Amino acid sequence: MDQVKDTSVQDLTTQNTLALKSCAHDYHEFTDRDALSTYLYTLSSELPLLVLGGGSNLILPEVVTTPVIKLGFDQLEFAEEGDAVIVRAGAAIEWDKLVAEAVARGYAGIENLSLIPGSVGAAPVQNIGAYGVELVDVLLSIEAYDRKEKQYVTLTPDQCDFAYRDSIFKQKVGRYIITEVVLELSTQLDLKLHYGELKALLNDPAKAGARNNELSLQAVRDHVIKVRRAKLPDPDTIPNVGSFFKNPIVPESVYKSLKEQYPKLVAYPQENKEFKLAAGWLIDQAGWKGRVMGNAAVHDRQALVLVNKGKATQQDILALASAIQDDIQRIYGIALEIEPVSPL
Repeated sequence: MDQVKDTSVQDLTTQNTLALKSCAHDYHEFTDRDALSTYLYTLSSELPLLVLGGGSNLILPEVVTTPVIKLGFDQLEFAEEGDAVIVRAGAAIEWDKLVAEAVARGYAGIENLSLIPGSVGAAPVQNIGAYGVELVDVLLSIEAYDRKEKQYVTLTPDQCDFAYRDSIFKQKVGRYIITEVVLELSTQLDLKLHYGELKALLNDPAKAGARNNELSLQAVRDHVIKVRRAKLPDPDTIPNVGSFFKNPIVPESVYKSLKEQYPKLVAYPQENKEFKLAAGWLIDQAGWKGRVMGNAAVHDRQALVLVNKGKATQQDILALASAIQDDIQRIYGIALEIEPVSPL
């Protein structure tokens, strides 16, 4: 592949997991850091950009009017330093392929994050997390091109303002173009099974395919994949972006008030006496599971997932999302925040 590929018009329909019909009129692919920085240096730091990874967190319009960048950085290195394993992964690598490779090598730390869609470069943007583990738990640093300073920078976790499904990369959209992520995994088996469906493995390892009742990284990964596949539809079969709304975090007083009204309310205690409410439960109880609006719908088995029925547009998906948000606000007094982004 050439270090730079410029295309006047590029079809993006197959490059977003919602399968929304879309195209870009200013599209560029890069496999070289210098070529990328040369291109970015010429642009105003205020000009919006779309960095296209796996397309699993996008609600694309029919025409993307901003420049689109596709990165081809796919280097992957593992280096053992005592019990620690330093992983350098290029932004273009598919996240789950990185997890699979780490597990196959016996390196612990990200097995709970199996089957999360998207690229390595997209993982820090949302601080991806699942089953009690977040990316920040294993992150050492991020290499990115800083469009404001017009140079490559190395960011530590403390500089990234990580929070639940949030980071500096969401707060300052378009400033940083992530090119590489550096993680610290471990050669020691330190399984984290205290969250959700993984708790059952502590009492019954055989459920995860464990041999002689001894859990392994692969057994945990296999179980996580099984659980996720049972909950979330495959985008290749039913176009979707996974969980569409964030789980809202509320003060203890709000949680207690809702709990009195709705005794079966699903919530998880957080720090500072806050509670994370299950957005899927709220949407389900409000009667949205399986409902259809035009070419968009709420999945009939998972209320947290919005799907493309075949010919949906960005406007169709956002109209359905807005109707759900209005209903949840009216019924529960809770504001739902959309997780995927909607480029111009």
